[in-house]
Amino acid sequence: MAAAPVKKPNDSSLPSSFNDDIQKQKYINKKQSHAGNEAWWMNGAFVIIVHIVSLLSFLTYTADRKTWVMTFVICQLAMFGITVGYHRLWSHRAYEAELPLRVVLGLLGTLGFQGSIKWWVLRHRLHHRWTDTEHDPYSAAKGFWFSHMGWIFKRPHYPRMKLVDASDLNADPVVRFQHKYYVLLALSCGLGIPTMVASLWGDALGGFLYGGILSRTIIWHSTFCINSFAHWAGEQLYSNEVSARGNLLLAMMTHGEGYHNFHHEFPKDFRNGYRLCDWDPSKWIIFTLHKLTNQVPNVSRVPENEVRKAMVNMEIIKAQEKSKKYDWGIDPSSLPVITYEQYKQKQEQEGKEWILVDEYVLDVSSFKDDHPGGAKILKNYYGKDSTKAFHGGLNDHSKAANTMTAMFRVAKIEKSQKEE
Repeated sequence: MAAAPVKKPNDSSLPSSFNDDIQKQKYINKKQSHAGNEAWWMNGAFVIIVHIVSLLSFLTYTADRKTWVMTFVICQLAMFGITVGYHRLWSHRAYEAELPLRVVLGLLGTLGFQGSIKWWVLRHRLHHRWTDTEHDPYSAAKGFWFSHMGWIFKRPHYPRMKLVDASDLNADPVVRFQHKYYVLLALSCGLGIPTMVASLWGDALGGFLYGGILSRTIIWHSTFCINSFAHWAGEQLYSNEVSARGNLLLAMMTHGEGYHNFHHEFPKDFRNGYRLCDWDPSKWIIFTLHKLTNQVPNVSRVPENEVRKAMVNMEIIKAQEKSKKYDWGIDPSSLPVITYEQYKQKQEQEGKEWILVDEYVLDVSSFKDDHPGGAKILKNYYGKDSTKAFHGGLNDHSKAANTMTAMFRVAKIEKSQKEE
């Protein structure tokens, strides 16, 4: 459903007393904000009714075993229509599909009762472009409930929708046809066909209640989990710039869509489960059609090098976060700067147990007795430059030893001062 057009500042609805341009704009912004919080009663009522009927059907009606099987099959087909069709094909153009396959995917996606391809795709592209912001249709930043279902009950107001490219959707005859006749197609495929099929074994009512209504609720929540759970719990192996995460349980519930962190970082890749062990049936279907048929001429993969770089970047970020838990010594920029002569005088006149390594003055008084080479070695370098001895002249110290020296820093000697 398209958002209501925003009225311009010269709208006749503006009070005549609004002569100041700034005040006019504030008034318009307030109206827009109110419109964004307006309840979407018709949409909300439909969703609530479907949930109530689904629950009552499950509790009060015993469907035929064949009806249960049909309902399961419908759920799987509809989910693949969303994941393989609506999402990876039309939303992200992660692969190319010939007309027969697009027709099939369009019909399967219609079973999902989630709006037309065009309606669904435009909002999903908006979600990716402004993830976690006020322009995200189901922003996780607004809370778990809102991202899961709450957005359904708010009348849509997307001022940046005009920035989303729809040219490819408008050029696709399958998308145009499905969008034009969506309501008729959804009612026929989602309610009529399950009822007629189940009537073949004498359970037309069960076909309507289970294959038509209950399956809608299951499919909805499976998809909604990607907007909520996939932005709430799981791993961030490829990026932490947005809330998207990934986990195996969600992937198993959504035919591979659960690896959401990879998907948000590399949305055009036909895989959501990038790793070989990742559960991603949607990826397997696309790849099989690509290899064994002419229906998928091309698939898109992000270069391996880019994926590896993203993973390394996250490892670095996690290491940096972990490093904050430990004491790494005084920040070098906060150390007092002294001359080399001052350093020597401190030792000679005040008896400071100081040594010099790499321009840093180290107070080793608390460490001398624990020095692996003994305190005597350290005493030999009090008031002297022990840099060469530290770095191989006497002993080529380990990385841990280098790190430990930062704990003993008390001053810094500029290189030019030292040389003087």
